[in-house]
Amino acid sequence: MDIKKVILFSLLTISMPLMAGEPTRAVKIKALVSSEDSRLSGQLFHPKLCPNNVNFLSFVRQEKDNRQLWFYDLLAKELRQISPIEQKESIEDFGESDESILFQNYTDQLTWCPVMHGGKQYVAYVCAGKGNNMDIYIHAIGSDIHTRITSHQEVDASPTWSPDGKKLAFVSARTGNGDIYMLQDVTQFFGKKITREPRSKFIRLTKNKNEDMLPSFSPDGQFLAYTTRTKGRRKRGPYTIALINFNDNYKIQIFNNRIVNSKSHPSWSFDGHFVAYQISNDLKDQIIDIGVLQLKKDPKGRLIELTDLVGTVPKIAENIFPNGYDGPSWLPGSRGLIYAKRESKRLNPLEIVNLEQWLYNQKYKRNVIRTKSSIHRDVSCLADHPIVVFAGQTGLTYKIFAAFLKGSDIILKDKQVDVQKYEIFQ
Repeated sequence: MDIKKVILFSLLTISMPLMAGEPTRAVKIKALVSSEDSRLSGQLFHPKLCPNNVNFLSFVRQEKDNRQLWFYDLLAKELRQISPIEQKESIEDFGESDESILFQNYTDQLTWCPVMHGGKQYVAYVCAGKGNNMDIYIHAIGSDIHTRITSHQEVDASPTWSPDGKKLAFVSARTGNGDIYMLQDVTQFFGKKITREPRSKFIRLTKNKNEDMLPSFSPDGQFLAYTTRTKGRRKRGPYTIALINFNDNYKIQIFNNRIVNSKSHPSWSFDGHFVAYQISNDLKDQIIDIGVLQLKKDPKGRLIELTDLVGTVPKIAENIFPNGYDGPSWLPGSRGLIYAKRESKRLNPLEIVNLEQWLYNQKYKRNVIRTKSSIHRDVSCLADHPIVVFAGQTGLTYKIFAAFLKGSDIILKDKQVDVQKYEIFQ
């Protein structure tokens, strides 16, 4: 057994035995919303459950070029669109002529704040308002206030919360190509209407001459992973994964391996030991592969190296539908990934790969989750709940589904969780 596998084995077996266990299956599946509802005609995708209240669901509705964010309170059965209140545009806004309209009616990229603040649940999202300008907003569920954090003439996008819910990282093209910025304390703007962006509060984290995008905080807040475009060597892809280490003077470490294609859309395992990423020829590819890198640290917790789980071709899964802007989705317990497989013979099923079994069991077969949908996309899980939500399609009908999962691939703090605990399945 080589040293990489020894390290991986020690990480994977901290809380789990090396055994096949019970195959994971969907105990119960429920369609939460459907395009058959006249209010939701069109495509439905990007579903996300709130980490602090699994009865709150967000999703995107798209009809022609009109992309909207919607909230659904599953208990109260209340459905509403998130619509920022129009405010006076500043001199920084642009795009008043019809010829320059690129993002009209665009609202997307919602992320739930991982903690509650003052008993309120906040979200961050991207919206192109009257000025046809993609900017970042924050909003408390149930409030009428939508605080516009950015108002630059260039695109601002990809907001992501730190684990403590105080910092907000985002991407801005204001420097020409796209860099990562961070608002050190976003809580000071909660519930406020501001007319100009607080740019003096922004910290510029990257100064790459090329593109940086898609930031993602590690579960402990020590690192920020993101996609970066490098000059590249002949055998390297133009995009790869980079890590900013907040505990080491914001040092940036670049992940390079022997794979030729681009690496993008970093997604942290819930225990913070691994980062899954998409492998593609182009970031707009509709079919991707999945790789996983691990963080190697010394006994004092200092980062030594970023390395693949396996040798020269780090593909954990192949021919996968990309997962929107979030990257691959981890199962609770961080021992496996769940994704939508592109396989027409099996009607594009949901599939699970258990990293431990995949590495050490020569006869391991990936687990297929059977659902009530013919097509699956945008799979999303929470750290402490055995629930997966996904967008599905049957014919011309689009639905958002939730499935309660049970099996040895799921590792929860409360191992006695039962489907009866969740009102959304009743």
